[in-house]
Amino acid sequence: MPTLPSMFLFERRFPESLLTDVDGATREIVARFCRSTPLATGAKIGIAVGSRGISGQSRVIRAAVAELKERSFQPVLIPAMGSHGGATAEGQTGVLETLGVGPAALDVPCSATMETVALSKTSHGVPVHVSKAVQELDGLILCNRIKPHTRFTGDVQSGLLKMLTIGLGKHVGAATYHEAAARVPFDELIRHAVRIVLDGVPCLGGLALIENQRKQLAEIHGLSADEFVDREPELLRRASDLVARLPVAEVDLLIVDEIGKEISGTGMDTNVVGRKYNDHVSTANDWCQTALIYVRGLTEATQGNANGIGMAEFTRREALKRIDWRKTTVNAMTARHPTSAMCPIVYEDDREVLEAALQMCGASPRIVHVRSTGQLERVYLSEACVEEARQSLGDGRLSMQPEYCERIFSGGPLF
Repeated sequence: MPTLPSMFLFERRFPESLLTDVDGATREIVARFCRSTPLATGAKIGIAVGSRGISGQSRVIRAAVAELKERSFQPVLIPAMGSHGGATAEGQTGVLETLGVGPAALDVPCSATMETVALSKTSHGVPVHVSKAVQELDGLILCNRIKPHTRFTGDVQSGLLKMLTIGLGKHVGAATYHEAAARVPFDELIRHAVRIVLDGVPCLGGLALIENQRKQLAEIHGLSADEFVDREPELLRRASDLVARLPVAEVDLLIVDEIGKEISGTGMDTNVVGRKYNDHVSTANDWCQTALIYVRGLTEATQGNANGIGMAEFTRREALKRIDWRKTTVNAMTARHPTSAMCPIVYEDDREVLEAALQMCGASPRIVHVRSTGQLERVYLSEACVEEARQSLGDGRLSMQPEYCERIFSGGPLF
């Protein structure tokens, strides 16, 4: 049996910043969008929804649908998720159902076609695609989370602008933008493309969601279409301030129980694990330095999409059984990030992984064990991390876990 150092459970409380009246805030914003443009009774208003598991998202979408129906409009769900869902209409509709915002759950139609229309080209010569379904609408409202992207940097990362271009660009659009981003700065590319899309799409505005450190919905901002470019950078800075971090900045071995697309585009948030600029090396630009990563499994909600598994150095046989390699490959190739779908070294179980990993660590290994990068209030730490962790403990607590070794090797619950 591998000799593990003493392990401690680090429990902390993130500041409360929870939005209480989600329905009211959403309906007020949607009502404002509807008043801004004269629309005939029965007008088709699309609600663009992504593939992420965003806190409070189903309540926001339901409230938006209710407000539109009350105003005698016809809401239509539009999957705006690039190549996700296996890059098929059925798959993307299925993702919405899994997130609780599908056509059956909301009793509204869904237009999930993967067909696109090429509107024009940016000044860089990049074709700008948009879902054909959007062209058949009288109005469009976007709903997406603003957050730091797992790979892109700059003033435009994940949010309404990315959804308007990459999300609504479907598979062909997403592939085109990711390829172009290798030669054109991402935020510059998206800003150019957004102007073209807004000229060809009847966009009323967007619901910009911001989560707190507990991944709870903290804020909803209603942006009109002409505010997208100027205001999203400001909201990105706000969202960045609320990103949860590991309690230590140097990690020899990070153990992650679950990765999944509803947690992050790369399964585990690179902004958390310190792999934003290189899949296997933390750089000086990363907030923390992580030497080795062990992924133990996938979430149910990711439906086999293991994009991001390639960032790990180790995994176990059980995790591989749950991977849908087709979904994973399509996602990684569309993002022009093939290494994110590569298979790590595979061992049979936790015992074999830890035995191998610890041979690469020093005498006092700095081990951090999390359930996922979206759940960081309870974290296991090895003894070498304790002193640094105490500095960020606040009113939380730190307790030794003598049963940790037995639980992880027996497959028992750890979180």
